[in-house]
Amino acid sequence: MDKIRVVWICHFSNQRVRERLPLAAQGKTVGDLAPWITNLIEEFKHLPEVELHVISPHPGLRAFSCSFDMEGVHYHFFKADLPLIHRHLGHLFGLESRTGFLRNRLSVRCLLGRIKPELVNLIGAENAYYSSTVLGIKRIPVLISIQGIYSNPDRFKLQKKIWELYHYERKIHRENRYFGVSSSFMPELIKRDCTDPVLFWNRFPLKIVKLDEGSRCDKRHDFVFFARLTPVKGPDDALKALALVKRDRPGVTMRMMGPPASATSIENLKAQARELGIEDNVEITGGYPLHEDLLREAAKARFYLLPTKIDTIPGTIFEAIYLGLPVVSYATGDIPLLNSGDTRVLLSERGDITSLAGHMTRLLDDPALGESLAQKARSFVERWFDNRDIARNFLNQYRAVIANFWDDEPIPPGLLYENYLESMKKGGLQQ
Repeated sequence: MDKIRVVWICHFSNQRVRERLPLAAQGKTVGDLAPWITNLIEEFKHLPEVELHVISPHPGLRAFSCSFDMEGVHYHFFKADLPLIHRHLGHLFGLESRTGFLRNRLSVRCLLGRIKPELVNLIGAENAYYSSTVLGIKRIPVLISIQGIYSNPDRFKLQKKIWELYHYERKIHRENRYFGVSSSFMPELIKRDCTDPVLFWNRFPLKIVKLDEGSRCDKRHDFVFFARLTPVKGPDDALKALALVKRDRPGVTMRMMGPPASATSIENLKAQARELGIEDNVEITGGYPLHEDLLREAAKARFYLLPTKIDTIPGTIFEAIYLGLPVVSYATGDIPLLNSGDTRVLLSERGDITSLAGHMTRLLDDPALGESLAQKARSFVERWFDNRDIARNFLNQYRAVIANFWDDEPIPPGLLYENYLESMKKGGLQQ
């Protein structure tokens, strides 16, 4: 069988590619970025049916582009920041947005002309500086794998709208037809701009860190919050819930960590902790350069807390489940699917901090409950979110898109979001 030549357009970084790239000093300080891309690459190494090319910008490149092969995958990195100073001054003055990110689009078009792929898979439409590079592609089928939808109106109740992200994301939705989605709110948002979309079910593989027995037993915190420190993920609600729990359990502790959304994110959260009287109960820091180190730190807690306000099923929830941590969260997006047929994670309605604190207290009071939830959640995730199955699902989507684009063959119903969703619900009831 001939291989399918596929290009991913995404942005990511990991230690192995950084070791191969000609990086200036600024680039060498970059930590792991978009670890789900790295995880997906690892799974695609086991799919001989695909010739995989990964196109990605990378901060701090000394050259305008750099291509290399590693373990059967073809990598193509391009410079999206300015020479010498290695910064995105164009973002500051709006120059890149006004030109339609022309420099980046030309870089990607040149690479596509050399590679001649049968399909382009854009992973993440919300980051305009690289996602805009698919605009205008007409002769190659393009699949948009959604990471999140920036233009969700609910987002702007929590944070200021960035025009270029909003504008280019919706333009990408208008120009394309094939989408991979992972939450029930996504189809209607896409249909604002695309009248007849094909909506596949989409997830990304997880990083599974194998911990020795000592790491599993070394519990230094009651709760851990690890996610991007942005209002969308709800760190403010996590602190408020911790303050409620502290009223009856003064010694309760929490570790909060993740990439800050702004230069002041961490200091603002520390100020909130002081106002709530829990500054001695919570440790708040940024993330870790290596994603695996962050997960090892997370494993030092007993429970995972993530009151995310706009989301799919966050990858961090899956990572927590694989670390054996019982989960407390909001019933946001498709997170309630984890409770199909049984309770596996403890959920509250968005904004109900009293309920959130109640779930936290239940876990503190009942160790057997946490152990039961963790075991059931792990079993469910392994059944419905297996990494190899996720990669194979991407491959099946590629074949379906190519056949539909060129020969108008119908999309297999089992690949569609709504049908997979129904299968998961029924499967959960049968477990």
